[in-house]
Amino acid sequence: MEQVQKLHDQYVDVIDKALDNVPAARCFQEKTGVRKAYGAIGVGAVSVLLILFNIGAPLLVNLFGFGFAAYQSMNAIESPGKEDDAQWLTYWVIFGFFNVAEYFTGFILYWIPFFYVLKLAFLGWLMLPNTRGAEKLYHGSLKPFIQAKLNKVAAASPAPAAANPKQE
Repeated sequence: MEQVQKLHDQYVDVIDKALDNVPAARCFQEKTGVRKAYGAIGVGAVSVLLILFNIGAPLLVNLFGFGFAAYQSMNAIESPGKEDDAQWLTYWVIFGFFNVAEYFTGFILYWIPFFYVLKLAFLGWLMLPNTRGAEKLYHGSLKPFIQAKLNKVAAASPAPAAANPKQE
């Protein structure tokens, strides 16, 4: 039991440290006296339960997919390196592509059990810096697909007309 308590304390400390830069989390702790980590874990657990029971799931999942990514994108813009910029630009391409695809296939996706739980996990996989899912999906599938379509269009279009010689 002591090992479980140590592990719990270790993870709560990591979460608290990560939330030190979030003003809303600091305000929550000051006003309630509850550690920032517990507030974040509570909000996360309630959100996951709402998504699991499909109560406002489309909004919550898209808020996660947009909100966290927007926050990280703003951090990437302000950082001196360009590596994180490419990661988040790639994420936005994939996110936009799948949101458009979801719009047109929503009537089918509605019948997939736990679709929004799966979408939440998918978005998390796309975002995580250690999985780099967006980059893998972009380079492995989306980029070759789009390039193949562009090559077909280029092959089907007429060649540009040569300069007309002067007609006399």
